[in-house]
Order: sequence, then structure tokens, then C-alpha cells
Amino acid sequence: MFGKKRNFNDLFNMFNDMDSMFNQPFFVKGKTNSESGTDENGEWHKESFISDDGSYSVTSIVRSYGSSSTTSNNKKSSTEISSLKKEMERCVEEQNYERAAELRDQIQKLEENEEKISELQTKLDKAVKEQQFEQAIKLRDEINKLKG
Repeated sequence: MFGKKRNFNDLFNMFNDMDSMFNQPFFVKGKTNSESGTDENGEWHKESFISDDGSYSVTSIVRSYGSSSTTSNNKKSSTEISSLKKEMERCVEEQNYERAAELRDQIQKLEENEEKISELQTKLDKAVKEQQFEQAIKLRDEINKLKG
């Protein structure tokens, strides 16, 4: 019985501590670490926080899609082509030749239309930034048509 009473009191005190913690400003001292990079899916930024005592940690990852610069659009297109080529190679290894043929055709279409897609993507980014969504819809559909 002494053990049960003690556990109840501990639990009661813990809830009181939590209640007082949420009724006051809550600050945690610690260190933040930031990383950025680019992978086959585009650019990313990762930020991690860990409290000094190690009891609290948070990590957030932000991925960027689309950019108003032509260089970024070319990189994005090249990354997409590279990703499709890897998937095509995997399909060949698995002897999934139907899918490999589809990917080959998609890659050829992208390579043929890479410059036009990049130009349209720049216009699309500008339209979105200026909140011209009707124009953005047309540009998006044209890009998707060129991609196959």
C-alpha cells in the first residue's frame, strides 16, 4: 500500500509540474545545428535542436521545389532525368522491360524538351510568385504535356 500511495503522489506531483510548466513561458537552453544540401529530389535544409541536458530534441527538414532561376530549373531537370535513368536501370536488372521502355521514352522526351521545359518552368515560377494562377495552370499543363 505504501508503494501505491507513493506512486500516486509522484504522478500527482508530475501533473502539477507539467501544469505549471504550460501556464508559464517555456524556454529550453540548447544547441542548434543546421545543414543544407541537394540530392536527387532537389534542395533541402535541415535544422536540429537538442537541449543541454539531452531530454528534448527537435529536427525539421525543409525541401525546396521550384525556383525562379533558369540554372536551378536546368539542375532540377537534369536531376529528374538522372533519377529516371536510375529507375530504368533498376527495371532492367529486374527484367521489367515494359517499364524500362516507358522510362526510356520519357527520358528521351525530357532530353528533347529540356530547354523548353526550363523556359516554361521559369515563367510558371514567376506566375505563381505574382499570383497569376490561371496562367500558372496553363504553364503547368504545357510542361506536363512536354514531359509526357
